[in-house]
Amino acid sequence: HCDCGDHVIIVNCAKAVLTGKKLEKKFYRWHTGWIGHLKEVNYATLMKDNPEKAMTLAVNGMLPNNTLGRKALTRLRCYAGAEHNNAAQKPVDYKF
Repeated sequence: HCDCGDHVIIVNCAKAVLTGKKLEKKFYRWHTGWIGHLKEVNYATLMKDNPEKAMTLAVNGMLPNNTLGRKALTRLRCYAGAEHNNAAQKPVDYKF
């Protein structure tokens, strides 16, 4: 029940790949609050338009659905390319 953890910077989000046919068959859905306004976008369109949001939504699905999960998501920074503006924080590369 502790709010602890490091900030995470993800670069090159536009180069993320999925296996199989998930690129066409995977959908992200959300409701606007209005009756009958269920919006959806497939993963290919989301990656083309906003790869940072696609990566954020993927990580959000892995976190718990409570206040600690929402707080942890605020410590995530996603960038489509290799350039980011967090150089002053001296991030450490993690190779895997």
